[in-house]
Amino acid sequence: MLPLHGRKKLYIDKRILLLLYLFACVCILSNCRHAWVNYPQRTPEPCRLYQDSKECRLAMEERNGKKSQQGEVHSISQKYYLFGLYPSDIIVNVAKYCPAGPKSAHQFQSFWDGFWEQVTLTIYSPRTLEIECYPI
Repeated sequence: MLPLHGRKKLYIDKRILLLLYLFACVCILSNCRHAWVNYPQRTPEPCRLYQDSKECRLAMEERNGKKSQQGEVHSISQKYYLFGLYPSDIIVNVAKYCPAGPKSAHQFQSFWDGFWEQVTLTIYSPRTLEIECYPI
C-alpha cells in the first residue's frame, strides 16, 4: 500500500494503481484507427465538351492557381455503437460542406472518442470525420 500526500493517510492498493495505469495506456494507445480518402479535383465545366478550347485553358489556369490555397476543413462527429458495428453505414452529404468538391476525408478516433469508447466498454464507439474541401 502506498500513502498519499497530506496529513490524512489514505492508502491505495497497488492493484488499483496498476488497473488505473493500464486503463490510461489503453485510452492513449486506442487512438490508432485512421481511414483516409483523397478525391481528384473535378474537371472544369468548359473542359467537359472541348479540352483544347480557350475557355478550358483559362479555367485550368485559374484552378491551378488555387492549388496552393488550403480549403476549409469541417469536423463531423459520428456516433457508432457496439464496437463500431452499428450503424454499418453513415451517409454524409459532402456537397453540403464542400460546394467545389471534397479534397480529402479522414475518419479517425480522437483521444476523447477513445476515452468514451473505453468508459462505456465499447458500447458507444464515436468517430470523428474531417472533410477538407477544394478552395472555391
